[in-house]
Amino acid sequence: MALQPTPDQKIDRQTTTPFLLRLYYRSNGFHSPNEFSTVPPPSWLQQSSLQIYTWPSCTLAELTTLLTTALPSLLPSPSVGTRIGYRLVFPDTRSVPPSGGHDAPGRWLSKELGSVVLGHGDDYDQENDPAGLGRMDGDAQKTLADARFVIGDYISCAVFPPLADGSVAPLPPATPAIRGTSGRGGPPPRGENGRGPRPGRGQFAGDRDFGPQRVPQGEWRRGERVPEYARSGRGGGAGERERGGGRNRPY
Repeated sequence: MALQPTPDQKIDRQTTTPFLLRLYYRSNGFHSPNEFSTVPPPSWLQQSSLQIYTWPSCTLAELTTLLTTALPSLLPSPSVGTRIGYRLVFPDTRSVPPSGGHDAPGRWLSKELGSVVLGHGDDYDQENDPAGLGRMDGDAQKTLADARFVIGDYISCAVFPPLADGSVAPLPPATPAIRGTSGRGGPPPRGENGRGPRPGRGQFAGDRDFGPQRVPQGEWRRGERVPEYARSGRGGGAGERERGGGRNRPY
């Protein structure tokens, strides 16, 4: 059971309660995921953020309008050709803190959401654009649900002014933490998901049944109920240990 609706699920904003989203912003670059390793983030980081109440159907165009209306000084003048990039920042639920303690900082990841480019264009309608943002190109209609947003995630936003020749600035390359797995795909390897080390000497005998065959198959992600594990013989005890392994996690 997903904590968030699927991208194609309609949301009635009149009857659905919005959730709190914290949007972090910066000029000419994104925040590093490591900056969010402390929960809650430090005060100096929170000073460059906005609190927004919204829905999973919120688009990047809406986020752009909310951000630039609240903080118009973030945009250059004129703003035509400005690129605003967005990344999803979330905890890696499959990692274990290096010290092994529950209070140790966890590992955070980020993945690309998309970007919006501001520009007037030939069909620009100034009367219907009180914020003066102009037409939004790029991924303006992409939603939080499209990115598998889970309540509690952060959004990192970067504002890139046009280049000296007036052209649109490109997005910076993805960091190694963004490439490959996003921490929300299929089942992780044994010993790398916060449920303890690989079975070995000195552990309970029941852990011998805690092998790869007990990991649910198929597509699942953080924010969904993990499929029930098969129970047979002494393996039932291992299944109970599996489900209890992540209860100390913040997400």
